[in-house]
Amino acid sequence: MDKEDAGDVKKKWWKCFSRRKIHPELSQEAIIGNGSIMQNTFAPIEKKILIIAGEASGDRHAADLVRELKACDPQLQFSGIGGDAMRQEGVQLLYHISQLAFLGLTEVIKHLPFIRKVTKTVQSELKNGPGAVILVDYPGFNLRVARIAREIGVPVVYYISPQLWAWGEKRVEKIRRYVDLMLVIFQFEKTFYEKHGITAHFVGHPLVEQLRIGKSEAEFRRQNSIPEDLPILALLPGSREMEVRNLLPVMVQAAGELRKAVRCVAVIGRASQLPQSLYDEYIPAGSDIRLVNSQTPLLMRYAYAAMVASGTATLETGYLQTPMVVLYSVSPLTYWLGRMLVKIDTIALANIVMGKKVVPELIQKDISVEKVRAAVERFFSDPAYYRSVKEELKRIPALLGAEGASRRAAERIVAFLQSLGSGGSEK
Repeated sequence: MDKEDAGDVKKKWWKCFSRRKIHPELSQEAIIGNGSIMQNTFAPIEKKILIIAGEASGDRHAADLVRELKACDPQLQFSGIGGDAMRQEGVQLLYHISQLAFLGLTEVIKHLPFIRKVTKTVQSELKNGPGAVILVDYPGFNLRVARIAREIGVPVVYYISPQLWAWGEKRVEKIRRYVDLMLVIFQFEKTFYEKHGITAHFVGHPLVEQLRIGKSEAEFRRQNSIPEDLPILALLPGSREMEVRNLLPVMVQAAGELRKAVRCVAVIGRASQLPQSLYDEYIPAGSDIRLVNSQTPLLMRYAYAAMVASGTATLETGYLQTPMVVLYSVSPLTYWLGRMLVKIDTIALANIVMGKKVVPELIQKDISVEKVRAAVERFFSDPAYYRSVKEELKRIPALLGAEGASRRAAERIVAFLQSLGSGGSEK
């Protein structure tokens, strides 16, 4: 951050505090220029942080970040939007992510009145003057929040960057204008921002520590009544209700067809925020398909192969080196707009990170029972192909950085907040 930018943040910071009742003996210089006075006088307010994550993966990453931030400064208090993981870390939720599980443009349009209500709630929280707002992924909503925060004068931290490298570069200017501290989880994102003259800090990917496997395959199978002698076929239909409704029926039927030719057992990974009744709708009566709860990383790790909804789950499955077929299905309008805007040739995050299409992708009309079955069956019928895919997937861990991403992100954020308190800059 140059001096002009630092001055702008400082002015916005003062604007935020000037709306509160301030002791008449404390001047603006005393409050901003002396970190200790600021900390002692405004600790109940300054220690409050607003944090927003709108999806299941963001909820997990935000929860880990909150835990590390509290380790750095136990006085920090958090409120915001998130899920069960954030709530367990003590975040006071304004809304739960289950209320925001919209997939695609048509779903967003349908829920616009509710989205406006959520936006107004967040705006009201920002006007109360938190020490900062931390935005975790979820760019459609969070970039709007970043603009509102900038107008009000609340410092903006963005953790897990919008995928501007995929959606074109027009949004880069929004990052430049509204975001004070950008923390990225891929090294190539740091390079991308540097190309545009924006400082971004690479902290590594938080899933590296989230995907530690602490249970043996034998124990996992025993707890979930999965036969020891059958390869596991994982069905991972996503974390949103619409994703599950779009993809699970095809996955279940394809698995049924596959089992006519291949010995395997199909196991569905349930998203914790979705009701089991949703999955029960698509599991045929008398079927031996298993459903596991809150054990998706174990399912990914011990599966022989997987069908996976496009999203973070493809990176997680790839990190655990399980060959997969990726499925992507949204409304025709959303897909058409996406094709107009997306600047890359592949859609699976695992493929994007590896820089080429390693695992097969089935998109929109290409998704059929027969095509899904055929793509998965190749993993079982072609050992050389299966081994080659697993070998490529072994590259992913090195591309995501070392363990400790959440801790490194927390340290950056605390240093940034301290720099604001002392009138400096950490950007």
